[in-house]
Amino acid sequence: MVVSRGSHYLLADGRPVIPVGAHVVPAEGPDWPWRVGAKAFDAAFERMAALGLNIARIDLLWAAIEPSPGIVDTAHLRVLDEVLESARRHGLWLHPTFFVGGEVGDAFWDVPWRDGRNPHADPALRELQAAHARLFAERWAADPAIIAWDLTDEPPFWAVSGTTDDDARAWTGDLVSALRAADPDHLITVGTASQDVDHGPFRADVVAADLDFTCVHPYPIYSPELYPDGLLDPRMTHAAAFETALAAGAGKPVMLHEFGASSAQFAPSLIGDYDRLLCWSALGRGSIGFVSWCWTDAAGAAYRRVPYSRMPHETQFGLVKATGEVRPRGRVLAELAATLEQLDLSRYAARGPAPRAAIVVPHEYAAPYDPASYGLDEPHGPYVPAERTWRPERDVKPLVRSWLNAFVLAAGAGMSVAFPRERLDNAWPDARLVMLPAPLASTTNSLWHVRTPYWEGARDHTGTIYLSLSADVAIPEMAELSGCSIVDRAPAGDTVELRFVEPWGPLRPGDALTLPAADGDLTTRGVRLALADPDARVIAVDAGGSPALIVHRQTVTCAYPVELLLARIPDGHRRFPRWSALYQGLADLADARDEAWATNVTSGALFGEAGGMLVLTNHRPEPVDAVLHLPEKAGARQVLSPDGPTPLTGDAVRVAGHGAALIVWDS
Repeated sequence: MVVSRGSHYLLADGRPVIPVGAHVVPAEGPDWPWRVGAKAFDAAFERMAALGLNIARIDLLWAAIEPSPGIVDTAHLRVLDEVLESARRHGLWLHPTFFVGGEVGDAFWDVPWRDGRNPHADPALRELQAAHARLFAERWAADPAIIAWDLTDEPPFWAVSGTTDDDARAWTGDLVSALRAADPDHLITVGTASQDVDHGPFRADVVAADLDFTCVHPYPIYSPELYPDGLLDPRMTHAAAFETALAAGAGKPVMLHEFGASSAQFAPSLIGDYDRLLCWSALGRGSIGFVSWCWTDAAGAAYRRVPYSRMPHETQFGLVKATGEVRPRGRVLAELAATLEQLDLSRYAARGPAPRAAIVVPHEYAAPYDPASYGLDEPHGPYVPAERTWRPERDVKPLVRSWLNAFVLAAGAGMSVAFPRERLDNAWPDARLVMLPAPLASTTNSLWHVRTPYWEGARDHTGTIYLSLSADVAIPEMAELSGCSIVDRAPAGDTVELRFVEPWGPLRPGDALTLPAADGDLTTRGVRLALADPDARVIAVDAGGSPALIVHRQTVTCAYPVELLLARIPDGHRRFPRWSALYQGLADLADARDEAWATNVTSGALFGEAGGMLVLTNHRPEPVDAVLHLPEKAGARQVLSPDGPTPLTGDAVRVAGHGAALIVWDS
């Protein structure tokens, strides 16, 4: 069983598959080894198979399996053998998770003999964990019912602190080596949550090299600093697509490995719509699987015990109620599984997505304080960045806010976006449109911006470049690149306005886009620009009449950090939807939409040797007619649904409010 390096799906049992299922925590509670046996899993697996799901993720609790260092509870292993056999009997792949670890709210099922040591940093503990993983690899080696090993759930473990990038890299490498030595056939991943958006040590840039695929656990409901929105705001419903695309930039396929929302906090019908948009839009960005959190709500008796007694919202994340009734989100996942079952992935999706737009990820994000990026030749004295002292805890969120809001604006303009990493040879991405929204051109925090010499590579870039600026920006030789220069900080005011004086996308002279201004922070304050080249064209001016959007050759410069301004506004993309017009103009100028795309919806295209597939998601409550733009050589077309394929004869598809559709075409 392998992941084809050029594809964006898993290969299991000799056939391509996108697994769809759930993390199984018995209704009795997550501490199941002490309370229930394999029967609870057998009942869950039977129901999952009846819904058409094909993967179950389960926890292998370290403390239950290894109550003392190196001493294994063989009776517990036999129970796990029964769980594996049950999955096989019901036609499910099992996805076991080691060393749990953080589960269900703030629960941490620790081993009593850890003695305060960091499991990632302590060499003796790493050795014990490698032996523990090897035990299962030897016991279940090459078993076709195992789809992949999961090194752990949501590292770094919540009960420890201080894990570094080097610790995460070493821990991952040790465990992967132990597993591959005993079981070279099974896939290996690690179930990371929020590491890429929080800049944690287990982000994809750190651990992907050792893994077959990486994972994201998007929970925008827990990140109001990024998602200050209602559940169905477009920023929320694009969260999985965004995190999938961001992690994929590290070079490995990405699985949507955990997601959901609590019916104790949101209406079940809304959660169903949310899950649909989350999953289908991530599919269009190349996600190789979908594992929901979680299978069932907690039973009432479990409310009296931790973690549920301390975390009431965690009681109701289920696809089914504790009574067995299927919730709307369970039906949504079943519909996804039934639709994907009809798809020949090797013929229509093996090459994955091919975005024509890109947002650069700074090298400092991928490899902080990397001496290889300093540009020093031997011999030289020791160079120690003083920023380590100035900002020992660097906040990555302004950078992520910018990426996220640019991603959503691009989606509204019909563009999917890749996140290539900044290269030390200063070569720019081979993309028709390369976007560097503020703070990627800033200067005060090196985590947020590309290196100074990276701008030299812009001279050789043949596509379009988009820059949005803030008062914290500094671009060497900016006039040569953009045909304009920074004069001063923009005057303070209550409103940021772009009033168009030339046509731009759907906008015409006299049209205006407005946003509430920020509080004067340099990262969200704009600049005053002056033209530095007679060939530069002013497309829009600000409220004071100064140039606010300038085109010079193929470089587009915006005087305001509109992506960061939108990031501050709750429900911002619903309240100010017209700002996608700014990106529609970019898409038109650069011809940066995918080879296949659609109007009025978010679209994502995957390609294969026989044709391709286009995933449509309508992030608005009202139905829309999506007009399709397929490749010129597209032949026979079908719409796939849970009920089967339907021939498509026209160039438009009706997509329900908060609905999705899947179009397949032959070359």
